[in-house]
Amino acid sequence: MTDEISMCLPKGGAMEPLAKLLDEVRFPVEDYNSNNRTYRLKIKDLPVNVRAKIMAEKDVAIQIATGNYDIGFCGMYWVQEHTSRYRAAKLHVFKRLGLDKKEVYTCSGLNSDIESVDDLHRTDGFVTIISEYPNLAENFAIRNQLRKFKIFSAWGSVEAYPPEHADLVLIAVDNKDDLHKMGLQPIAHRDRDIESDLCLIVNRKSFVEKNLAPVLEFFQKDLM
Repeated sequence: MTDEISMCLPKGGAMEPLAKLLDEVRFPVEDYNSNNRTYRLKIKDLPVNVRAKIMAEKDVAIQIATGNYDIGFCGMYWVQEHTSRYRAAKLHVFKRLGLDKKEVYTCSGLNSDIESVDDLHRTDGFVTIISEYPNLAENFAIRNQLRKFKIFSAWGSVEAYPPEHADLVLIAVDNKDDLHKMGLQPIAHRDRDIESDLCLIVNRKSFVEKNLAPVLEFFQKDLM
């Protein structure tokens, strides 16, 4: 008997582009939309039973890495947020889908004196960074050799914190031009800013031990 395959799909902003893609590749899922109040999905007409659930996008990478689910979809920044702390995470990016593209920047307030990492190095006190991606923020601080820093996790609207309540925010936007409208300016640093898009990810153990082909074959062809 073929093993059951488990999937998790994101709610929120990634839902609409992913739902459109699933329709285009004719993946037989029902009720994947914002009106689904059970968060359970029906997947029919496959040679294997597929159990699927809708959840917050930030939780998808965690659920796949821990093996609670075999296959999932989330932004690349959530993959990097998890793997930047858990280097040995059993998580593999099977395919980048080129959807729901985002750019992640480290920013100060628009009228702040902080324009580069060099400015941070001249700061005597702690550098405060607020982000929805605290592991990426910590990684930024370490890689840029900040001597003293504090990282605070926040969910949404992080652009409101500088300059009174934070020196920096690490934030994802659709376009760099959006930063100015938010009252933010990206600072110069030694790392590349993160470019993210929606990814199909799999648990490494499941990929080896299970036959995931009945689901993965829908996404094998070039989708760009």
